[in-house]
Amino acid sequence: MHDRLLNLVREIIEIDETDIKMIQSFFEPISFEKGQILEIENKPAKYLYFINSGFIRIFYNENGAQVTTHINCPSGFITSFNSFINRTASNENVECITSCEVLRITKSDFDILCRKSQKWADFAKIVYEKSVIYNEQRTKDIINLSAEERYLNLLKNNSDIIQNVPLQYIASFIGIKPESLSRIRRKLIS
Repeated sequence: MHDRLLNLVREIIEIDETDIKMIQSFFEPISFEKGQILEIENKPAKYLYFINSGFIRIFYNENGAQVTTHINCPSGFITSFNSFINRTASNENVECITSCEVLRITKSDFDILCRKSQKWADFAKIVYEKSVIYNEQRTKDIINLSAEERYLNLLKNNSDIIQNVPLQYIASFIGIKPESLSRIRRKLIS
């Protein structure tokens, strides 16, 4: 159950058997059903999740509508990060779009793992830096790219999301209405 996570860590940084055993002991394997809420708004996020299989989204409620801010798939980490890091109430929900198998870790265990394993701390820093870069680029794309360009970008870089996630979540994620996404898809097919 930990192989995917360990392989990701090994792609970024060299780890030894001690690090492997610590990672395995701190990350708890668990399965969730489609539609299950993992973290709920107005409460601190309890866990950081590593996705082994399935698709998970982050959304918030605005005027009765759900706004999807992030979608992640296998080999990705997900949670309400601000809430998890600062141990404050979240304004987001974390929901399984499909059935999912994940590894999860609490903030206190994450901090202990970082203290006990310098390799894990180095890995976590690199993943965090990549996440900041991704989010900066995503913000630029939302501002500067047309809806069609944002969809094509998602199609190019994350076709598995296009194939496995309902269109209303994809539309919200790229900042458009589902009807607009349908028009874009029809236009691209013809």
